[in-house]
Amino acid sequence: MKRLHIDRIDLHLRGVAPSTAQDAARLLGPALARALADTTVTAGGADVDAGRLKLARAPEAPALAAGIAARIAQKAGKG
Repeated sequence: MKRLHIDRIDLHLRGVAPSTAQDAARLLGPALARALADTTVTAGGADVDAGRLKLARAPEAPALAAGIAARIAQKAGKG
């Protein structure tokens, strides 16, 4: 994949500390780039509902960002 434009990502992070959520949001771009690197996006021009993600009790920001990115990549395309 060469280029992908994501207009907006809405996240609802319940039960996550605000500082962890902020850190995860900052890490999401690079995590999403890695997760989509070998993916053919099939949801072009469509809204993608990535659903819910089960979280560890006190998730670390890098793991949270990677989990969100993996879920988005899974729902947006096929690898």
